Parts: sequence; structure tokens; C-alpha cells
Amino acid sequence: MHITFIYNGAENIGIEYLSSFLKSKGHKVSLLFDPAIFSGDYIVNNKFASSIFSIDKKILKKIGELNPDLIGFSSFTGNYQWCLNLAQKIKEVYKIPIVFGGVHTTAVPEVVLTKNFVDYAIIGEAEFAFLDLIEHLESGANQKELLNTPNICFKYEDRIQINMPRPYINDLDTFPFPDKMLFYEKIPLLERKYFAITSRGCLFKCTYCGNSMVHNLYQGNRHHLRRRSPENVIDELMMVKKRGISRLVIFADDVFTQDQEWLEDFVGIYRSKIGLPFYCCVHPSHITREKALLLKEGGCYLVGMGIQSGSERLRKQIFHRPGTNEQIIESIAQLKAVGIQVSVDNIFGSPTENEDDLKESLKLYNRIKADNIWTFWLTYYPKTDIINVALNHKILTDNDIKNIENGFVGYAHDTGSISGGKIDFYANYELRFRLRSFIHYDPLYNFLSKFIVLIPFKRTFSKLILFLTAIKNRDKKVLYTIRLLCTKKFAP
Repeated sequence: MHITFIYNGAENIGIEYLSSFLKSKGHKVSLLFDPAIFSGDYIVNNKFASSIFSIDKKILKKIGELNPDLIGFSSFTGNYQWCLNLAQKIKEVYKIPIVFGGVHTTAVPEVVLTKNFVDYAIIGEAEFAFLDLIEHLESGANQKELLNTPNICFKYEDRIQINMPRPYINDLDTFPFPDKMLFYEKIPLLERKYFAITSRGCLFKCTYCGNSMVHNLYQGNRHHLRRRSPENVIDELMMVKKRGISRLVIFADDVFTQDQEWLEDFVGIYRSKIGLPFYCCVHPSHITREKALLLKEGGCYLVGMGIQSGSERLRKQIFHRPGTNEQIIESIAQLKAVGIQVSVDNIFGSPTENEDDLKESLKLYNRIKADNIWTFWLTYYPKTDIINVALNHKILTDNDIKNIENGFVGYAHDTGSISGGKIDFYANYELRFRLRSFIHYDPLYNFLSKFIVLIPFKRTFSKLILFLTAIKNRDKKVLYTIRLLCTKKFAP
């Protein structure tokens, strides 16, 4: 069977794993790709610009040339409406079955399947469910045969059938390596920065994160985090090194450093066989001097650390993130002591956040002097635990929930769920935070911060500081992203 995936904006490791798995079972896989610079939660979301640069007609024409047997969309909340719009146009022309997957679909399959142009939805880990669906379609069997097939959801008679997922896939080493060429053929520059993932799942259940929804869905499973063996990851990266194109490895795991024994085994092999600089995400509670030294020894030049707020009250009561400010300060000190740069994340607009909380954040950032501070604006994602928090505080209404589940949300890089006068209020702190990461010299920062309230176009100025900070730090990750915007893309 020939399966065509349609995706927009960026590389998708989930689709790459699905492609290699399906190809290993004898199926043909193709990709139609839309750079979508102005559509969804990537760079800029602008409906007018999106309509001007739309390549929907090219995608429709290409589908006719490929003549696939099944079309797949991987949807997150930011691109869900884009997926729906294109899926509807496809159904108006072709009678090809359409299946939706991805984190948004996993959260609300019952909403996705209300659309008459979506035939199937797959929730959770998709490899074996996708294979089950393909074999069902090839057999021509009645849909009744799918009633007990885990992970597959569909319309049956006069109702929507939601089949719960099978248990987590624990032995990740059994999967073939991701089909990177699927995306590299569309944007060759992608190969310069190799995205790899050594695990699935997360130990934590932060309320704002999709992992809280996944934990609730898979609540019968005791271990939400599963990891590939160090040898399996190295085998993949050896193939990367032999091609000689990648200059940087990005480990996309939610938390890379939770297991010291795994890290010790991995770093020993990585240093001798791979040797490329790498970036990873860490959690303050999982950083010790020993782990910091291991990361540095392996070639880690930069880590990302989710702080989200300097207010311990917010982190504990609203975000359900363990740890104290002193733990954060100590973990960053350990990383900087061995020469690793630290980039931290901050979320604006959480329920009950007030100016005292923001002052607490600024106080923390003044102490840690992070190399970069990424500011995000709270976006509510379907079925995440923070929605219940917001409902309890009467911040969201039932109509708001409906809009969230239908993908009508703000974007984390824009202003998220924040509106009105609060945007200007938060813009002051966004500028202060980013200026703090750019200027570590206290007297100069204190002098300039007094004039921030007088600066017009604060959000534009914040973006400029973000760019200048990346240049100052020689941040390969940010500079690569800027280059990616301008590179040649072979779409669709």
C-alpha cells in the first residue's frame, strides 16, 4: 500500500519513525511538505500572508500524480486547523481514506472525527495501529472488524468509536531508525542539524504540557518513560557521521539526563565514535556535578532548562513542577562551572500569576544569569491538566474549551491565551528577561532596565535582543533556524 503523509513547517520525527516502520513491512511512503512560514505555530501566524503563499493547489495536484491509497496527517493544536482545511479540500477531489494522528488527535479523537472528511483517527503510539489499519484496508473487511483494534478510532453506524490504546511499546530498539530522507529531500539544510530521540515519554506531568494528557490516557502503565539502549542510539548516529553532513546533534528528549548510568555508558561511546557537539534538555532536579561533567565530556555545548517561573508558588501549585529556586541556582552553577551554556524557558500568563510572581522570576534570573531566556506565552492544549486549574479559577469557559479542542488557540511564540492590556504588561517583563540574558554586567543592566518602560515596540525590541543574544553566544541552534527560513525548499 502507498501511504502519503502531509505535514507543514518543520521536520517531524514521529512521521519519520512511522515511515521507516511501514517501509520495513513492505509499504511505500511519500511526503508532501508545506513550508507554511505563515501558517500555525512555527514562525508567524498570519491568515492574509498564509493565503498569498498557499501551496494547497500544488499539493492537490501532486496527490493526483502520486495516487496514494491512504493519506495521513499528524496534528498538534497549532497546525490542526491547517490540517483540517487541507483534508477537506482533498476529500472534495479524491475518495482517498484520510487518517489523523498526532498529539491533538490523541487528546480529542471524538472532536476530530466529527469532520466528515476524516475517516480514521489514531491515538497514542501509532506504529502498530497504523499497520493494523493498513492491513484492514487491504483486506476490504467491514469496519466492524476494527471495533476491538487498539488505538484506532472511527465512525461506526451512528456513533464515534474510540478504542483505547494498547500498552506502551517498551523495547524501542526493535524499531528501524527514522526515515530522515523523507524530510531531507524537501529541505536539504535539515541534515546539518540532526534531530535524534533516545527515549519516549517523560517522568514528569507538568500541567501545561501534553505529557499530562498522555499520562492520563495511559494511566494503567506504570512507567511512562522508556529509553533506547546507548548502543542503539550510537548505531543510528554512526550512519549520520558517515554521511558527513550533520554538524550538530539535537537530542529531542523531554529530559536527557535523568539516568546517570545510561548517561555514563552513552557518553563513553559517543565521545569516541561520534564526537559532534550536541544540545539536550535537562531538568534542575536531574543535574549534579557528575552529570554536568559527563555532558561536557561528551560534547554538550548548550542545554535547555525549563524553569517556567521564578515563583515557587506558581511552579508548585499551578504547574506541578517539583524543585526549589535554590535547586535551579545550584544546577545552573554546576553546568556553567564546566563551560556549558544554559538556555532557560519562562511561561507568561499562567492562572493566578501576578506581578509579585514576575518579580520573583526577575530576581531568580538576576542570580542565575542564563545565557538565554526564551519567553513563551501560555497556550492551553486539549485535555492538559492546566485546563482544570483554569476552570477552577473561572478563567476558562465551556466555550473556551470548545475552541481549544478545535484548535482555535493563541500561539506560544505570539501571545498565547493572553489578550488585551495584559499583553503590554507582560511585554515589559519579556523585555527585562531577555535583556538580562544579553547583559550579565549588573551595573549596565540596572541602568538600562530603568528605561525599558519608555521603549516603544517592546515586543519587536525583545526579538532583536533574542537575535543579538544568539550572535553573542554563537548559538548554533538559533542561527541555524534563521538560515533555515531562507534556504531552498522543495515543496510540496
